[in-house]
Order: sequence, then C-alpha cells, then structure tokens
Amino acid sequence: MELTKKDKTIKYVIYCLIILFAGILQNVSGLWFTSGNARCFFLIPVCVLLGINEDEKNAALLGFFGGLIWDAVSSSHMGFNCIFLMLACYISSAFVVFVFRNTFLLGLIEAVVTIAVYVFVYWILFVLIKSSEGAGIALGKFYIPCMLYTMAMTPIIYYILSPVKDRLNKAQQLEK
Repeated sequence: MELTKKDKTIKYVIYCLIILFAGILQNVSGLWFTSGNARCFFLIPVCVLLGINEDEKNAALLGFFGGLIWDAVSSSHMGFNCIFLMLACYISSAFVVFVFRNTFLLGLIEAVVTIAVYVFVYWILFVLIKSSEGAGIALGKFYIPCMLYTMAMTPIIYYILSPVKDRLNKAQQLEK
C-alpha cells in the first residue's frame, strides 16, 4: 500500500524539520554540550538514517537538504557538505533498495562508515592539502574526537528517529 500524497508531504516536511533541528543543534554554540574539543556532527547520522528505506532520489534530496543547512553556516567549502551528504544518502539508500535489508545494524554501520569517511575526506581536502603543518595535531585533537563522539551518538539518534519513521511510514505498518 502506497502513502497518499498528503501523507508523503507530511512525512517529508517532518523529515526536513528534523534535519533543520539537527543542523541547529549542531551549529549553534551552547545548544548541545561538547566533550573537550569534540562536537557532534548530528547532520550526518540524521540524514543517513532518515534516507535509509527511502528511494534513492528522496534520500539524495534529504542529504542535499542537510548539506545545504550545514553549508549555510560554513564560512568556506561551500557545496562540499551538500555533495557529500547527497552522495552518502543516495548510496545508503541504494544499498537498502538493491542489496541489504533495513536493520538496526545496517543503519548503524552505514552511519558510522559515513561519519568516518566524511571526517577523513574533509581533513585531507581542507586541512592536510591546505597546510600540512599542524594537520596531524588537528586530526588527533579535533577531527577524531568529533568522529568518535558522533559515532557514539548514532545509536541514540537511531532510537529517537525509529518511532518517528515507523509512525510516518503508515503503508509499511499495514503490510506487516
């Protein structure tokens, strides 16, 4: 059974509001606690976990929206987050559509791998290539702690998003 146009509209508006909230939580200083220098990159697991079990186009659009929010507050590297999150959500969704079944473990693995790839690609492109002096210190003192912090938050984000996704996907509930 398919969702009606009204149900789909409500679903994607709520998804966009969740992504917007995650972007605000991630980028406004003082809204979420930091652990030392580490801050949580909420947008990566939120976009990936919301995009799983969607078709590839919608997942890519959710990732693009999350990246757009992140790029809107970025002082440089405009477009990197849009492109990265769009591709990550597209690939994650394609895995679920064509290869795997949507499970907790798969969602966790996809989000964790995406977080790790993001941190290292960002570090290589925008820190190491720009100036190799101090790049190792930046990786060890900021990027790896941020990566580990975000990875630790991913299961919590999954458990927060799961009931919302289940409630909004009425058609899948009826098929079970």
